[in-house]
Amino acid sequence: RKHLFCMTNMSYTRHEGTDVFLPHSHIISEWISRRLSLLDEGIYTCYVGTAIQAITNKVVLKVGVFLTPMMKYEKRNTNSFLICNVLSVYPRPIITWKMDNTPISENNMQETGSLGPFSINSTLNITGSNSSYECTIENSLLKQTWTGRWTMKDGLHKMQSEHVSLSCELVNDYFSPNQDFKVTWSRMESGISSILAYYLSSSQNTTFYESRFSWNKELKNQSDFSMNLTDLSLSDSGEYLCNISSDEYTLLTIHTVHVEPSQETASDNKGLWILVASLILVLCLILLIWKVKYCTAQIEARRSRHPADGAQRERRRVSTESTHDDNASDNAEENMVRHYFLYQTIYSIKMLL
Repeated sequence: RKHLFCMTNMSYTRHEGTDVFLPHSHIISEWISRRLSLLDEGIYTCYVGTAIQAITNKVVLKVGVFLTPMMKYEKRNTNSFLICNVLSVYPRPIITWKMDNTPISENNMQETGSLGPFSINSTLNITGSNSSYECTIENSLLKQTWTGRWTMKDGLHKMQSEHVSLSCELVNDYFSPNQDFKVTWSRMESGISSILAYYLSSSQNTTFYESRFSWNKELKNQSDFSMNLTDLSLSDSGEYLCNISSDEYTLLTIHTVHVEPSQETASDNKGLWILVASLILVLCLILLIWKVKYCTAQIEARRSRHPADGAQRERRRVSTESTHDDNASDNAEENMVRHYFLYQTIYSIKMLL
């Protein structure tokens, strides 16, 4: 609610939707009381008159908006982006980006709300994975500053069935004993984030969504939220994101994990391939023998369907040269058919292998 009071000339700044509060000793007369909005900005005049004197004072009211911003990490194909987003802010904030503490320019900014409050997305393309990035959003009217920070750790290579430990700490620059924060561990895959665990400092409650995931309770009490993931499988390869957020900051830490097949698994796979190849070879040999027998049976069947008559047998006995020619012709035909089926069988083996 808003309370305006007659007092000495001064300006006063409050959040939209909050109460205006002044020490009781400065109150002369309450004039109006209701919820604040941006339309309430302006100069208010208060008049107090008595039989002795009259007092007229002016109050300048300014209204600011600063809904807690957030930093998001996104992957689009092979490119990685950071997005600093504030859904509601007034007046226009000051947004700055730094890479390794060196100021840089944003790649894109989108703004909605022509008169305010404004909704702003500031996007930066990550060009150096070994660098740290920082985004700062400042509301000069309310004198509030929010900071988002992104860091990528060195890639980790693990064998299948091993475990991995991924670090994530709340550094002293941002830690405040009386400030509530939340910690979220998630896995990034194909642009989709799946939550592994969630922690709220206000309630000290932890929720797990992956049975193989665990936190060290002693380290957690020291603001160290490093995670352990046990019994790794090949499908666990990918990026893991730790997000520590409060009203004043967002800290993102990225880990890349590569899980490789263990020696036992590789040996088992090799033996399986040898077995499969041996079975294919045996099947091909059986097919080759069957085709040769089939070819021979076809030739014998054709000969039995066309027996030579007596005159032909007599001529073969009389003419030795003619007999050799006929046998050569039959043998050539038989060899040709066998070679054809042999060629077909070899071709089939190549296709199978």
